Amino acid sequence: MHPGSYRGGDHIDLIVVGAGLSGSEAALACARGGLGVLLVTTSLDTVYNLVGEAVPLTPPPGTLMAELCGGRTVTTFELHRRAKAALEGHPNLHLLQSSVSGLLARDAQVVGVSTWEGVDRFAPRVALCAGSFLRARLRVGELTETSGRLSEMAYDDLYDDLAARGFTFEEARLEAPPSRGAPPYAVTCRRFSDAEWDAGTFVLPRLPGLYAAGVCASGGLTYEDAAVQGQRLAEALLAAVRVR
Repeated sequence: MHPGSYRGGDHIDLIVVGAGLSGSEAALACARGGLGVLLVTTSLDTVYNLVGEAVPLTPPPGTLMAELCGGRTVTTFELHRRAKAALEGHPNLHLLQSSVSGLLARDAQVVGVSTWEGVDRFAPRVALCAGSFLRARLRVGELTETSGRLSEMAYDDLYDDLAARGFTFEEARLEAPPSRGAPPYAVTCRRFSDAEWDAGTFVLPRLPGLYAAGVCASGGLTYEDAAVQGQRLAEALLAAVRVR
C-alpha cells in the first residue's frame, strides 16, 4: 500500500494501540503525513482523556493539543470531543474500539496485533501508546482494580504477550488527586525498561517494526510532554517510511 492510499478496511501502514495523548497525536500526524492509520482504543469515550474536569495546559506549538485548545482553556470533555472529531474526520485514519491482546509476528518482524474480540489486524508497523495501562492496578483506599484509570480496563493480556516475547519492564506509579466527587487514587503499571526502548527513534529493537511512546515507554509525563512525544513518534515513523 502506498502512503495516502488508505481506504477504510484496506491494508494499513500503521496500527497505533492507545488513543490517549501520545497515541492520538502520533496517529493523526501520521495520517496527515500520508499513512493509512488504524488507531485502536478500548473505549471511544476516553479518546484524548485527561484526569479531572478542567486541567491547566500549556499546549506545545504544532501539536494537536494546541489546535484543540485554540489559545484558551478548555474542559476535559471539550478536549475529548474535539480530538475525537479530528481523528474520525481524517480520511487516512480509522478509529476503532477494540481490545488489543497481543502482537502478531512473522519472521521476527511485527505484522499486526491480535484482539480480545478474535479479529486480527495487520500492518507492517505497530506503535504502542498504552499509557498507564500495561498490567495496571488501580488502588482507591483498600480497593484494588485491574484498571489504568477509573473505570478503564488494563492491558493485562498485551503485557503478558510482551513479557512472553522477552521484553523487560520496570514499575511506574501515577497518582490522581480528588476531582468533583471522584476520590484520589494511585495506579501502578509497567513501562518498558530503558534497555528495551530507544528514546531517539522510539523503536523497540527486540521486534522490528515495533515502536512505543508515552507513559508505557518512559514513565510519568506531563500532558504536554505526552503530546510532544506523540508528535516526535510520528516524525520517526514518517522518516522510516521515507527511507524504505
